[in-house]
Amino acid sequence: MVPPLDSSPETATPTDTAPPVFETSRLRLRPWRDDDAPGPDEGPDADSLRFMPAGAQPGPDDFPAWLAKRRGDMDAGGDLHWCIADRITDTMLGNVQIFRMGPPEGRFQGELGYWLRPGARGRRIIGEAIEAVAAFAFRPVAEGGLGLVRLHAATDSDNYASQAILRSAGFTQWGADHRAWRRTDGSLSDGLYFELLADEPEPADGGIAGSLASGLAMSQRGSQAGSRAPGFEPVTLEGKGIRLRKWRHTDAERIVEACSDERTRHWLADSLPSPYTLDHAHSYIAGLSEEARNRRGLGWCVADSESDVCLGAITILNLRDALGTAGEIGYWTHPEARGRGIMSEAVRLAVRHAFIPHEDGGLSRIRLRLNAADGNLASQQIARANGFVEVGRDRLAEPLGDGTFADLVRFDLLIAEWNAAAAEDG
Repeated sequence: MVPPLDSSPETATPTDTAPPVFETSRLRLRPWRDDDAPGPDEGPDADSLRFMPAGAQPGPDDFPAWLAKRRGDMDAGGDLHWCIADRITDTMLGNVQIFRMGPPEGRFQGELGYWLRPGARGRRIIGEAIEAVAAFAFRPVAEGGLGLVRLHAATDSDNYASQAILRSAGFTQWGADHRAWRRTDGSLSDGLYFELLADEPEPADGGIAGSLASGLAMSQRGSQAGSRAPGFEPVTLEGKGIRLRKWRHTDAERIVEACSDERTRHWLADSLPSPYTLDHAHSYIAGLSEEARNRRGLGWCVADSESDVCLGAITILNLRDALGTAGEIGYWTHPEARGRGIMSEAVRLAVRHAFIPHEDGGLSRIRLRLNAADGNLASQQIARANGFVEVGRDRLAEPLGDGTFADLVRFDLLIAEWNAAAAEDG
């Protein structure tokens, strides 16, 4: 957290039509200025032109007209637009806005919009900006906020990066329409619709503020945006020949290959759509981000330590179980990576991260579960190689890809057992 900005005309209590100034750890959200025009290579790129309405993101030539229109919209009282700037250099990075709020009297919701210039992408900037803006939106009017109860947003069904941003910020998809959006190139696409409510219930484990109105603090004079209690973060874990890293949407094709594989589909028949498409893969990646934000699960891409190519997936599931002291290990391996001990090493890394204390960067679990279908000897061997003990089975509980059912073999591992094995290994 950074201290509030010193008092200045720009950081004073805002008028009804001018946005307040916020600072986060890296960003400064402030009113747009005439000298914020994008440079020659900072205008809309191919992705912007594909997914955004015409004129939503300005280039160097149309910036004056773009800015004049935004100022007019703010003067009308229904919109607020912030320039997202670097906190140190004050360089323009993009835009975040709440619009279509209506007049101050009786307003209760607004639509969220955003864009970044191409060189600013890939650094989680929009997510950081949304936290600050959402805190202000949900803060009561009597405390200097907008007093909204709902934020909503819409995005193209192929704009997976935007969907991931919204899910990571706590938004939930509530609907979709089909062939209802016309892109600037004339093609038609589906639209996806998301919302975030001020009174979202707090998760059962109490680890993350469910209500941004109460969980995000902000100084009264519009200077400093608070931050929501963090979800889980898939920190990079280095191992023998592999690394566990955060998923990227560029991994989607490898996910499709793995989840279309006959062997994978046989053992994971109950959890894989058929056919498995790129849309499913992108939704899988975005869903893992949402699970981590809500502290329900933590997933990694298992990647080759040299090429960084996706070799599989490992996830710690059900992290709210047993009052937040347990978890379940799940995984799959890309067919090209089988038989090399890769997933056993990935499980070793994930188990260690699960058991080590919070103060050392881990999850402080005391018990982990792992389930495998009877007959899936490779998966059972991975469990046993990592110290898991068979504790029972659920008879004919696991559907298989050929339409039959197998027993579900249940394993678990306690932290005391893991500590003892670690001590023996030196």
